[in-house]
Amino acid sequence: MSFTFKTALTAIIFAGITFVSPHAADRVSPDIMNLLIIASGKDGGKNLDIVAELAISANPKAEKDIRDLVLSLKKNLPEPEIIVAESETEPGPQIIANEAPEMVEKKPAVNAEIIEEEPGFFDFRGWDGEIELNFLRSSGNTSQESLGLGGTLKRETERFHHTIDSFFDLNKNSGTKDKQRWGLSYKLDYDLSEKLYLVSFTGYENDQFGTFRERITTSLGIGYPVIDNDSYSWKIEGGPSLLFTRDLPGDGYNSSFNVFASSIFDWTINDRSNLTNTTVLYFGNKNIIESKTALKVKINGALSSKFSYDVLYDKDAPLGRRKTDTVARAGLLYDF
Repeated sequence: MSFTFKTALTAIIFAGITFVSPHAADRVSPDIMNLLIIASGKDGGKNLDIVAELAISANPKAEKDIRDLVLSLKKNLPEPEIIVAESETEPGPQIIANEAPEMVEKKPAVNAEIIEEEPGFFDFRGWDGEIELNFLRSSGNTSQESLGLGGTLKRETERFHHTIDSFFDLNKNSGTKDKQRWGLSYKLDYDLSEKLYLVSFTGYENDQFGTFRERITTSLGIGYPVIDNDSYSWKIEGGPSLLFTRDLPGDGYNSSFNVFASSIFDWTINDRSNLTNTTVLYFGNKNIIESKTALKVKINGALSSKFSYDVLYDKDAPLGRRKTDTVARAGLLYDF
């Protein structure tokens, strides 16, 4: 039964009583009765008691009949509604009882979590990165000092971890180019569980004066975090890998199926410096070792100094080429 219908029914019944009883009618005037009925139907009856007290003050002799009418009207009021809300000062849900739905005020949500739409893969806002300008000294197939430029982009989501690396080394001696090496790679890790993740890697390298001319590397494997705490992180990865190598300009690509194993170590020395080492070994038709060690020291804000040492070993280097190249770098790093 709706609230309006019950209120009207109560008014009719009470009017019938006052009609039968002239004594009651004399004490409760139709104006006061109508005022009390209106007060009970407005804002859930929250002002009914106030109106009743004013009516009693105006006609003290009718106090009993006025209170009886108020009691009858209150019986027909809607049940209080329980609303669960968060308090601004106390954590956890707070129970608020309202007298009626009409009394519920729409207030702005307190402590509501603002959910922002996650930037898309090609949205630059979702990536962190660094740019490095370095002075390098190489030995092996080329022995000279030159300049290098490198960059890294990283994106972390709930389960996916993206890393894009690039580098470019160039040197000219007396106007003649005697070093040009560049590369681009993409690594994707997917968390299968807290202790296991899937690894995929694709990379391209071009070295005009190194152990090979061009190389494309694709790998797929499993990774496992051996150590993971505030100071140390060590992960090992392994799986099958496919290499496409062009040894000399003009040659075709030679494909080789291999197994790769990698070690990724990160040591946070203090708040301003950390040491990393990444070593990858390829076994199979080609036997290759790549080891990169780097020390990063924060200078100020987003600017850091970086010192690194790379070792590149290719057991199957073509005739006339050395099997091992080393590159030592010292440069400035900018984080963004």
